[in-house]
Amino acid sequence: MLWQFDFAIVSGVPETEIQQIKKEYITDRIRESVDIFGSQPERLQSIIMTAVAALALLISKVLQKARELSAKLFETDLLQPSLIKEEKSHLKKSIANPSAQKQPLQTKTQTSGQKTPQIPPKPVMSAEAAAYPKLLKIYKELNRQNGIIFGAERERNEMEFERDSLKGLAKLTKKGELQSRIDRKNDEIDLLKAGLSGIVKRYGYQNVQEFYQIYRKSYNAYIACKEQVAKWEKIYGDDSQKQNKKSLLERLMNPPKKTADYQQQGNLKGKDRGAR
Repeated sequence: MLWQFDFAIVSGVPETEIQQIKKEYITDRIRESVDIFGSQPERLQSIIMTAVAALALLISKVLQKARELSAKLFETDLLQPSLIKEEKSHLKKSIANPSAQKQPLQTKTQTSGQKTPQIPPKPVMSAEAAAYPKLLKIYKELNRQNGIIFGAERERNEMEFERDSLKGLAKLTKKGELQSRIDRKNDEIDLLKAGLSGIVKRYGYQNVQEFYQIYRKSYNAYIACKEQVAKWEKIYGDDSQKQNKKSLLERLMNPPKKTADYQQQGNLKGKDRGAR
């Protein structure tokens, strides 16, 4: 998939600087996004907005340099008229040869790029955690079987209580019948308990105890992985990207106003030196 984005060449800004921002903040970032998240076009807008911010910073620095040169010429015109030609020549050389400005701007741009945190890969479930859904089905089947066993044991306990409560003639006539029913219920409970072992052996486990040990480990690994994914989503997921994009847009829409303060300071310096 190819994504293309063209910057307008801003007057006074070297084209090589713009191409560098395009490569570092768009081409490389798109490649990283595809490698990490796959094809997700919705992330393109966030990448472009970051590149726009970097371009705005570059333009600001170039304009600042031009203002400094202009202020320097203005001060020289007031104090040393003989240096006017030399300063104008220096300004023309600086504009004609942007490589003099390129190195510090490039260094700052690269430093800014190095400080940008790289998005770590999204946590992936281990084999132990991934086995949890299958183990959960077996666990629920065992619970159903245990429920049947508990019900049978409750019926047996009620018959035993009734047997032990017999008195007088009823004790002689009904005790044998109740005991026979209790014995049959005990046989039924033994078969149900054997069914528990049959369930886990059907899925390849030696006994119920072994299954429960494996199940608990898988459950703990599954929960830990879910927590890691939730933490990753909170920091690097779509909601976090939207919040970062909103913050970037706010900064672009409300840039710091330094031009007026700089001009005022320049005027004060000029007056102060003229007074001397």
